[in-house]
Order: sequence, then structure tokens, then C-alpha cells
Amino acid sequence: MFYQLKVAEEKDLNKLTAFANKAGVNSEGFPELIDQFILMEDGNHELVACIGIEPVNEDGILRSLVVSDKLKQAHILTLFQSAQTLSRQKGMKYLYLITNNKASIDFLIMMGFEEISTEEVPVHLLNTDHMRSCLVENDKIVMVKEA
Repeated sequence: MFYQLKVAEEKDLNKLTAFANKAGVNSEGFPELIDQFILMEDGNHELVACIGIEPVNEDGILRSLVVSDKLKQAHILTLFQSAQTLSRQKGMKYLYLITNNKASIDFLIMMGFEEISTEEVPVHLLNTDHMRSCLVENDKIVMVKEA
């Protein structure tokens, strides 16, 4: 199957929101961040994956990762690499993410992320709605890597 990556545009907002909501992912803030999303579409222009980057000062928070079960690990790797490229183009220095999926830790480490404690997260990131809402849940792991 052929997949294509692209940076989201305003015309993609409804499709992106529906895709995220169907997966149970909060789509709050999508309109303001639309050009910070990488989308992966199949040959029929149907979304099969997305990842967003919320810029905060010179850092970025990876968020709203949704991946279809059709995709292989190599496709997800490409999605992450594209997000990293976009973050560099936007002048970000570090990328942070929060996960509760222990099974994804090895993959994220392979991608260059390292686990950090909540105390190591910069204050400007802790003050974001996304970080605050995610960190209240138990078993959350925060990871970081250079953009």
C-alpha cells in the first residue's frame, strides 16, 4: 500500500478532527495547531496516521498521535522522522512527549527519546493545558529528545 506524508492545512481540519475523535484522542486546540500536524494518507486520501507538535517557546510537545492498525513500524518511524524535521524547520530545540504505553518505550528509545522525571520538564511546558491534563493521570512517562 502506498502512503503519503504531508503537513496539514486548514482544509484538513475536519478530516483530522474526525480521525482523532474516532480514536478517542482529544482534538482540543487543533484549529490553532493545524499547520503543526503531519498527516499520513493512503492512496485514497484517507487518513491512516497523524502526529501534532505543540510549540512552546523553543520546545515542542508531540501530541495527538493516532496510528491505524494497517501501518507497520517503518511507517510510524517515517511519521516520527517527519515530525522531527518539521520541528527543526520551526526552530524547536527539544521535543517532549508523554505516554502511558509501556510497549512503545523501546520504539521511542530507538527513535532517540530518553525518559525523564516530571521534575526535569521545563516550567513553560508544565504550564500548558496538554501537559497539565496528561500528567494528572497515573503511570505517565515523559520523554525528550533533541529536535
